[in-house]
Amino acid sequence: MKRPLCIALIGLASFFQGVSGQSLFGTQGLGMPLEPLDARARSLGTLGVGLMGPTLGPTDLASAARIFLPMAQFTLQPQWVEGEIAGQSTSSTSTRFPHLGVAYPVPALKGTALLHFGSFMDQRWEVHEPSSQELGGESVPVTNVFKSDGGISTFQVGWAQRIGEDLSLGVSIGSRVGSVTRAFLRVIERGTLSDVLSYQTGGEWQYSGLTTSVGFQWDPFQALRLAGGINWSGDLKATPAEGTAGGPESFDIPMVYRFGASGVLTPRLNLSLGFSFSDWNGSNELLGPEALAGPIWSYGGGLEWAGPQLGPRNFPLRLGMRRSGLPFTFEGENPKENVYSGGIGLDLIPSQVGLMGGIDLALERGTREAGSLSETFWRATMTFRVGSF
Repeated sequence: MKRPLCIALIGLASFFQGVSGQSLFGTQGLGMPLEPLDARARSLGTLGVGLMGPTLGPTDLASAARIFLPMAQFTLQPQWVEGEIAGQSTSSTSTRFPHLGVAYPVPALKGTALLHFGSFMDQRWEVHEPSSQELGGESVPVTNVFKSDGGISTFQVGWAQRIGEDLSLGVSIGSRVGSVTRAFLRVIERGTLSDVLSYQTGGEWQYSGLTTSVGFQWDPFQALRLAGGINWSGDLKATPAEGTAGGPESFDIPMVYRFGASGVLTPRLNLSLGFSFSDWNGSNELLGPEALAGPIWSYGGGLEWAGPQLGPRNFPLRLGMRRSGLPFTFEGENPKENVYSGGIGLDLIPSQVGLMGGIDLALERGTREAGSLSETFWRATMTFRVGSF
């Protein structure tokens, strides 16, 4: 894994002709963090913890105890990024699928069985660097391509249990899954050197590692909801695929602590707040102290108005803002992300026991910066939910 990673870092110090993928911040460490949040949480600027009403997400397991219909949820997220590094412009577009969730209530046990498949770290990016190479006594133009494709996801199964009318608990166990392919390609403008071949090297690594989460949700009184959770991860293992040189690597993944709260300001207006904390520590020379940002805080909040109503259907409107740290440094500086967001919910098929169908939409405008790299981005999130008797 070391050679492709070093190649990528060398490429970043050069002049960029083009870039694609999630973000150039994803070239550092284990990649760009991708939280498995739905559109409602994105539009409110929160971490999806402690929102009013039942939710289906891996960051607030206990909330699913209040889901009374079998339900499936799917989230789609395109992103458009414009950036600048060392005076040169970059741009990229990408689409990802941060979360797929399934809930199956078991009324006899007063609980809900859960399945979650969500994103964790993204390592999809590609950089093109124009250069030259001395061949046959002459300088030949070449293009160096640094490419990474893949990422890390999390698969979890869990259970959410109601404890009385006001308290719910949730627990899950799962595994990190995924792979990444790193490659360096030198494309030679052959011309008279038609017998000279381009050069390529790289390899593939597969990820694995145990993870588990616990959480709670508590309504101390009708107008207030409190919730929190802890996620623990064992060592993340990167194992080279057959034909890839080198041995396996292990990385320490820190505990993640999340807390959220929502309060009713008026019968049709709610306020939601949330934060998370994790403390990254070096696990080997690839993720030493100089590559890690240390303690990482994310916090934000927003307002949700019940919005216009059409018969039994509601169309809630949301606004939020959020500030987050990223775990891997860039040119020795700690990256920060600031986001302003808004969104709408389309409750298409309400019922007496819960929402049987709906779509949530969110749009975010954000910035990231550290060292000589700065980025601005638009990010859209669409979550589709369907339930059945």
